[in-house]
Amino acid sequence: MKRVATIVILLALAAGVYFYAYPRLSGASSAEAQQATPGDGSAQHGQANSGQGNSSQASAGQAAALAQQKQGGRPGGGFPTGVVTAVAQQQDIPITKSAVGYIEPANTVVVRSRVDGTVVAVNVTDGQLVKAGDVLLKLDDRALQATIAKDQAQIAKDQANADSAQASLEREQDLVKRGVDPQSSLDAATAAAKAAQATVTVDQASLQGDQVSLSYMTITAPIAGRLGTVNTSTGNVVHASDTSTDGIVTITEMSQLRVSFSIAEGDLDSFRAALAKGKKLPVEIRVPGDKTPRATGNLSFIDSSVDTGSGTIIIKADVDNSAGKLWPGQYVSTTTELGSYAGVTTVPLQAVQQSDSGAYVFAIGTDNKAHRVPVTVTAAVGDTAILNSKVTPGQHVVVEGQLRLTEGSAVKETVQPPAQQVADTQATGGSPPAGTGTAAPPAPAAGGTAAPAAGSAPATGSASGAAIGASS
Repeated sequence: MKRVATIVILLALAAGVYFYAYPRLSGASSAEAQQATPGDGSAQHGQANSGQGNSSQASAGQAAALAQQKQGGRPGGGFPTGVVTAVAQQQDIPITKSAVGYIEPANTVVVRSRVDGTVVAVNVTDGQLVKAGDVLLKLDDRALQATIAKDQAQIAKDQANADSAQASLEREQDLVKRGVDPQSSLDAATAAAKAAQATVTVDQASLQGDQVSLSYMTITAPIAGRLGTVNTSTGNVVHASDTSTDGIVTITEMSQLRVSFSIAEGDLDSFRAALAKGKKLPVEIRVPGDKTPRATGNLSFIDSSVDTGSGTIIIKADVDNSAGKLWPGQYVSTTTELGSYAGVTTVPLQAVQQSDSGAYVFAIGTDNKAHRVPVTVTAAVGDTAILNSKVTPGQHVVVEGQLRLTEGSAVKETVQPPAQQVADTQATGGSPPAGTGTAAPPAPAAGGTAAPAAGSAPATGSASGAAIGASS
């Protein structure tokens, strides 16, 4: 018990010392702090007594810093947002329609034998190019040769009989004139002469028929083209009654081909209207992987009815294949030029953004800030948008970095080359043309939005090339 009482007393003394000495020690520390930093005592006192006020000030400061960060800069200066821009251009854009089709031959012949016979010679091979009249194969014609010789002998015999009958007729005519023979004898002689001459005519017709059959024993190419598979060989017997799909061989004309493709029923009027102008409608033909057209044809045929099942209609174009770049049955992509948009304002399609209020682009003003400009897209051709709006040729529009922009955001732009310069660069593998190092000043935008002035923002060599291309 004594130990417990002693511990309680010690604890009470310690507590008393603490409550007595701590306020005085804290006061001394505050005084020392006031002497070390004169004039700050009131601030520290305010901080000790008004922590809630300081917390409100910190929150306001954070809100201001966040607002400045959203605006893209630091207080008093600002960091411009880096964007990529393109120059709006004035161009003539062709109106085109694309479709997938296939190549078909303009002329194909399945060669068959017109007489029965045995093949004695094959003069061609699979896939060979032939001209009209070239001999493909020969049949055994010995029997027909003998028949023709017989016909010729029969003609000679009957011609002799006809000559004898004619001589008898002439004698009877003389005798009747002198009154020696009666008229009936003259009539009989006349009939015999005519019958003999008719027999000769029949013989000649029979000879001509056999000569035609003999010509069938030599099978020739009716058209120029490329052979398919030769489906016979020496020693085989061919028949005139053969109706197989492939026949002896198939010849396909290769120099003149057609491309056949289908268009939607909704595009029919545009094709008909273009044909009604009396101009040739070019059709460019590409094979998958081609960067340039492999051949160009002219639209020649629109089917007479629309397929009710698919809602499409067949279109065909004649193609000159003298270079041999296309093949019958080959699937291709076609592009038909139906006209053009003349002198329209164009921008890259990726510059156009969508919102609840409609399409818009970010245009760069003279103050090096992005301004939101509402636009109307007349048409989109490939990666190019045709605008009917306040954007003017020469104005810079943002094509990359739009999501980081708001109305009035400060920007630092890099101007990309125009589409034509990009295409030339890709084709040659070189760099865009270098300029003077300063982007050319675009034309002011309608409605108060203008493009940046010259020297307002440094440009790289690519940007300079783009500016020069736009101004030219």
